[in-house]
Amino acid sequence: MSLLQSPLNENELPGVFKSADEISKQSQKEYLRWTRGRLQLAVLAAVAGIFTASSKDGTWPTKLSSCVALVSFIAALSLEVHLLRDRPEERWYHGRAVAESVKTLAWRYMAIADPFPVTLTHNRAEEVLLARIQDLFREASPNLPGLSAGMTQVTPRMRQIRESELASRKASYLTWRVSDQQAWYESKAKDSEKAAQRWRFTLVSFEIFGIVATVATLLNISPVDAEGAIAAAIAAGGAWLEVKQYDNLSSAYSLTAAELSFVLATGEGIQDQDKWSDYVISAEQAISREHTMWLARRVGLRAARRNE
Repeated sequence: MSLLQSPLNENELPGVFKSADEISKQSQKEYLRWTRGRLQLAVLAAVAGIFTASSKDGTWPTKLSSCVALVSFIAALSLEVHLLRDRPEERWYHGRAVAESVKTLAWRYMAIADPFPVTLTHNRAEEVLLARIQDLFREASPNLPGLSAGMTQVTPRMRQIRESELASRKASYLTWRVSDQQAWYESKAKDSEKAAQRWRFTLVSFEIFGIVATVATLLNISPVDAEGAIAAAIAAGGAWLEVKQYDNLSSAYSLTAAELSFVLATGEGIQDQDKWSDYVISAEQAISREHTMWLARRVGLRAARRNE
């Protein structure tokens, strides 16, 4: 089977990449799960509080709704304390940064680009790669508990791609690195746009419900003041949109996908090793640019929330 017929599996990348990638994915799931739960509990507490305020006759339904509101607030507070103490979002960000940095190094090694030029012997190139990955590992370990080096950092497939002819290396890089990243960004841009539209429709619907509920209360049509619960739901939805950043991601990912399409077209005509090395460096910068900006936005939002 040729190099192009077999995609580069993530298990064929350095062990540090796999470990950091797994930590990042698991931490992201944990952060989003606890954040979503905290917002849902806040809405539940608001709904229960409405029933309590609407009926103060001291019957067991009123007491039950009060207990539900109390338990919801306590549970939401517990989740907030857990997020502040465990900080899964930081492991998410740091893990992603390490994984992408290691992946970039691996592809530069395989494509024979700086700092792994063609003048280096295979053994020397591996030594440089191991030293770079080790530096990343040392820097990341304090922020990523559980980060491991894995079994190997230079897999047989990585060596196979590096030792191949320029034409084969170029085809592998353009197909499994540039084109693959372009397709990923295009897919994520579409998913983010669809999610943004769904949430905009949802929030508009709740705002309409809020208007109707308020009018019903003013006209004494409804005995229940539902405005508070609806307002809480709108606030929770807005907070979730801030976390997910669907609109920003859709625009940024679309732009990156378009940029990578030009990067892909540029690389197809290169036939010289020196020019190829420069091209790979430029392509890797284009690929990592959006991730760097994403990380900056996430860290900036986190800092803003802490200063509120």
